[in-house]
Amino acid sequence: MNATHRGLNRLLLGLLGLVLVGVGALIGAAGLNTSIAEGWNTTGATLLADLSHALASAPIPGSSISWWTIAVLALALVVMALLLGWIASQGGGRTNRAGRREDPEHPGTTTVETSLASAAVRKATVGDDRIIAATVSTWKAKRADGLKLTLQARKGVSPRDLADTGEELISGLDNLLGDRGPVLIRITTGLRSTLSSTDRVR
Repeated sequence: MNATHRGLNRLLLGLLGLVLVGVGALIGAAGLNTSIAEGWNTTGATLLADLSHALASAPIPGSSISWWTIAVLALALVVMALLLGWIASQGGGRTNRAGRREDPEHPGTTTVETSLASAAVRKATVGDDRIIAATVSTWKAKRADGLKLTLQARKGVSPRDLADTGEELISGLDNLLGDRGPVLIRITTGLRSTLSSTDRVR
């Protein structure tokens, strides 16, 4: 439930994987076959000589720096900007709005914030010994506001029972918000589940 471009990520990771596999295969082949290693050494020396010739053929007037060096640095900056944009696009999509409705009979819009839904869930689970913590977060899911309900279960509690409880909580939120959108119920355990005891002092 976020704005990550999964298709683009899979494509880039797949291409990166293919490049790494190819490089690894060539290194392994060069280590096993001396003729391949000699061929790579010859190819590398040729490419280095061609690069030196290209840099020397386009010097900046009054300077020892080549135009090709400036072009490579500019390309590196463009690639860096693209990578930073790709990193910034990961995740995201989070919002503080749990519901929004426009009344066609009256002007204006009613917006329900996530904090209200979260407070309602905490109030509904405060006396439930099976749940250590319950949190609500909202995300932009396509054109609707998606809701994520996370329940941290106490050790030994059946996930099936908590799933039913989560569905009841979502039904209550639907009635509270007056709207039904995409919902994700997540049941987790952690260190608090291990250290917490089922006994409570009353």
